Order: sequence, then C-alpha cells, then structure tokens
Amino acid sequence: MSQPIVGIVSSNELIEKGTYKKPVQDVNDDYLNMIYKYGGVPIIIPNTNSFVSLKSFIDKMDALLLIGGEDVSDRCYSGKKSENPRDNFEIEIYKYFKQNKKPILGICRGLQIINVAEGGTLKNIEEDKVEHKIGMDGWVNYHDIRIINNTKLKKLISKTSYTVSSVHHQAIDKLGKSLVISATASDGIVEAIESFDDTFMMAFQGHIEKCLNNYEAYGRVVKKFIEEAKNE
Repeated sequence: MSQPIVGIVSSNELIEKGTYKKPVQDVNDDYLNMIYKYGGVPIIIPNTNSFVSLKSFIDKMDALLLIGGEDVSDRCYSGKKSENPRDNFEIEIYKYFKQNKKPILGICRGLQIINVAEGGTLKNIEEDKVEHKIGMDGWVNYHDIRIINNTKLKKLISKTSYTVSSVHHQAIDKLGKSLVISATASDGIVEAIESFDDTFMMAFQGHIEKCLNNYEAYGRVVKKFIEEAKNE
C-alpha cells in the first residue's frame, strides 16, 4: 500500500529581506518531520482566496493537518468572512475533509480553527497559574494536562495526566457542536478536543510536534492519524 498523503495548510509570515519584509507561506520542519516519522507524505497546501482552484489537488490527499500560526478573527464566530484569507480557507478545507470523512489533526491554531468551524468561539487567556505563552526570552513553557476518561485520547495515551508544550494566547471559550473535550489544563483551558462520532478528528492546543522525543505517547496519536489515512 502506498504511503498516505497528508495535506498541511501553510502559515503566513513576514521575513526580513534586506530593507523590507517579504511575505511568505511556509510550514515548520517539525510538522513535516512528524508526518514522515509515522509513515505519511506531507504536502504543503498554499492558503488562497479560491478553494475551488485547488480542489482537484486537494482531492488527492488522504488526511489534513491544520497547524499553528496567527490569531483567528472573531468575525468567524458569527459565520462571517474573516479579513484574513487563511481563516476562510482553513475553515472551508476543514469542512470539506470532514464531509469526505478523511482524518483531521489540528495543532494550536488548528484546534482553534476546528472549534470555530463547528460554531464555537475563542477567548484571550488571562494571566493565571498556568503559563501558556512564550517567554520574552523565547522560552517555551511546558505544563501538565488532565486527560478525560472515556475519550479516544485516553484510549490512545493510556494516561490520566501528561505534559505538553504551550505557546498560545487564544483558547476555546464556547465549544463547537459535535466536539468533545478530551484534555484540560489545571486552569480550565481546553487542551485537546476530538470528534463526537467515530471519524478521526483530534486537535491539541499544545505543540505535540515538538514533544515527540520526550513525550512519546503523542506518537500514538500521530500513528493512529496516519493509519486512518491509509484506510481512505
């Protein structure tokens, strides 16, 4: 059986180029290496104003990975078009993969996009006992999460608590329809969600792609994601 193709929607960045900043679309190597490691072939999908123009390209993909990046616009909460084309594109592609019952994995912003696409809302995180933001010196914080019983995540990880890296300041406020909370931080922030039905859809607020060597149980999630893609 051929290796499954996993589409990854690119992020937007401005990089220094001499005397000006150049807009680029890119994907961090950590995401690509994660897919390679567990037997998939990652393909970068440029975010665009026209989903239709990429449909024949997207149809060749077996699974979808939604990755981190900039904040999601609150315009999306009411179903309006965002001023950021990436928001609109990712919501549309998420719904398309869901409609076609293809596996979906979300990380950081990816979790937030999935929640908004399902009719949920987001909030900004207030300062609390758990540090979810990157430090001024670039330090990425780690914290514990509580994995909820009787969830798909609990079945895969087989732990009641675990650890994850954390770099975000938006988080789920109202949970979207057809979603189940599968992990939380001690301050109540939703750290993982999954689909209510039997289709594979999981998403994490933390950056599991950066934790795979030290927290190997996350690899079981990615392995399951790739296995489900093989069955498509």
